[in-house]
Formats: sequence, structure tokens, C-alpha cells
Amino acid sequence: MSAVSKDQFNIAQVEFTSIHVRGPHKWVFVEVSDGDGHTGLAELAGSGAATEIAKLTAEYAEQLRLSPPVNEADVTPRLGLTGADLEADRAKATAVSALRTAISDAQARRDGVGLTEFLGGQPMDSVMLYGNLNRSMLPDDDGPRDRSPEAFGRAAHEAIRRGYGVVKCAPFDEVRSPFEEPGLPEAARSGIDRIAAVRDAIGPDIPLFVDCHSRFDLDSGIALEIILRESNVSWYEEAVDGIAHPEVMKRIREHATMAVAGAESGYGVALFRRIIEGGVMDVVMPDIKFCGGAGEAVEIGRVLEGIAPGSVSMHSPSGPASQLASAHVTAAFEGTRPLEHAWGEVDWRPSVLEPAERIESGRIYIPEGPGLGARLDRPTVEARGQRWTL
Repeated sequence: MSAVSKDQFNIAQVEFTSIHVRGPHKWVFVEVSDGDGHTGLAELAGSGAATEIAKLTAEYAEQLRLSPPVNEADVTPRLGLTGADLEADRAKATAVSALRTAISDAQARRDGVGLTEFLGGQPMDSVMLYGNLNRSMLPDDDGPRDRSPEAFGRAAHEAIRRGYGVVKCAPFDEVRSPFEEPGLPEAARSGIDRIAAVRDAIGPDIPLFVDCHSRFDLDSGIALEIILRESNVSWYEEAVDGIAHPEVMKRIREHATMAVAGAESGYGVALFRRIIEGGVMDVVMPDIKFCGGAGEAVEIGRVLEGIAPGSVSMHSPSGPASQLASAHVTAAFEGTRPLEHAWGEVDWRPSVLEPAERIESGRIYIPEGPGLGARLDRPTVEARGQRWTL
């Protein structure tokens, strides 16, 4: 939970920035300023981030002008929303999460403290990351990329060269349930070959995480877990959508010998607590862009780590602003699991922030200074992005 402020946060300006990354992907940022010029930064994500979700964020900000919050936790009641409302509507959850994070950042800047400290934690110089291969292998501006097992192996080798001590891949491009026959579908064979190539590239001892993007069902999910043991996989993510189908995910977990993870689209501590206390998953993955923002993410971490140590790992396959905020959050709740990083998307990524994003030897370094410790870099935005207000 964020620090308690005594003064209302009076929103004076909301500004959006969109930066084309590669292929169809873009990063969308929102900056929220008060009348004294304290500006907080957050990211929006999902389809419609630069259109419908940005518009909704601006509408919510206008409502908050009429009923100013004292701190980020006031945003939801000021808007007349409940946790149940936001669990059920991802667009609303995204807009609320962005406003809550941006207000936390702005208030930390106003108070002259780093975001980790503002969120109740002890400042840290860096946070451990795991390397997600997937964004480096998605279509770029020239079209689809090579996603053969050999390409996965090369990407995994590069992740190790960059210093990541844990690697994650998402290999099941060809799979989509439901299936005509029980057991493991033939379409999964290519994905299994990709996993084997990654394991060969990283050696027997590096932890390997596998993200299935909810492409399986109960029977195939149980069958796949048995196969994953052969490649010494230690993390089994989203065989099914565990929020939509918790009983299915729970049954898969009951058969699993590795950590079962997921719930990246969830909102609020209550949802994540139900998942852990209900034995649905071993690890939940709140995403700062959907879960309620930085303050809510810290509360999720503290509550769940108190119930089941090692049960929280922040989901963060996005741009540098949410990456840095997620590092502050992980530091604030003293997370023991590494933070996700989708490396290799574009080589100019560090320049989006000032000071530039610093990721070295599998760690993200948290800059000194109030709030996030970084802002959008104006020359990069002018060269690569678009800015607008609503």
C-alpha cells in the first residue's frame, strides 16, 4: 500500500504518448500532472490502449478532477467502482491501474522519495530478472520471424550470453483448444521440439519457464506437464486461463511436479488471494498495468507472500516504464522470485527513458531520484512517438 498523503491530488493535465515498437506492437504511456507540475508516468496495454482505453483513462481523470483523491487507493471509490467491477472488466481495470500508478509516481516525486520507499519498502539498487524470449521472436516491421526450434535455441543462447540466470519461452504457436482427441494434441509436437532446443542451448541447470498462453485444456494440460518434466521445466504457466477456469487449473496443479503459474490479467488482492488460498496455482503473476497499479501490486505481494512465500512474480512483458515500476514494486514487497523482462524487442528501448533503462547481467538497476527515478525522454518521443491529450 502506498504512503498516506495528507493533501488531495488535483489533476491538472493528462497526456498520452504512443511509440511504435515493431510489427503491430506499440507502447502507450500516460502522464498525469497536478497543478504544481508533479508528473507521474504509467503505461497502458491491451487492444485499444491508444484509443478506447486512453479515452476511458481521460474520462476517469476528468471525474477525479471533480472528486480529487488523497492518494492512489482513493481512485476506485472516487470513481464509484468496486473490486468486482474491475475484476470483470479489463479495460476499466487497465485505466484505473494506470491512474493509480501515475498518481503514486507523482506523489512520490512531490515528496522527494523514490517509489519503492513511497510504497513502504526499503530502496534497492537492482532487482533480478528472468529473460522472456518471446518478444524478440515476434513479427517485426519486415514480417514474421523464424520460430523454428533452431531459432529458439539461438535466442536462448543469447539470453544466457546477456546474463539471465532464468529463461522463459512461449513455444506452442500451433496449439488451440478444444481438441478432437484426448491427450496431448499432435499440434503440440513443434512446441515440445522448441522447448528441447532451448534446454539444449542453456544446459541442464538453468531454470526453464514455459508459457502456454492458455492454449490447452484439462486432459492435454495434464499430459503436457508430464512431457515438460523431460526437459526439466520448473515453471508451467497458463496451460489454461486460471481466472476463467480455476477448477481446471487446480486439477492440473494437483498433477504437477513443477510450479504452476498464471493469472496475469487479474485485478486486486482479493482475486489473487482466492487463487493462492484455493490451491489453484503455486505462483500468481500480477501485472502492474491490470492488477490495480503499483500500490495494489505491493499489497498483493505482501499479503500473498505472508500466506505462501514465493507465490508472487510480477508479469512484465511490456515497455520500460512498467518494467521500472514493477522493479520498484518487487523491491517494495521484497519479492523472492525474479521479475519478467521481454528482452530483444528493439535495441533503442533504453533511450525511451531519461536516464536510460539500465539492464545488465540479468538485473534491472533502479535509478536514484524521486518517484520512478526516470521520465520519458523527450528527444526519443519526438523522434519515434506521438503525443496527444483528450
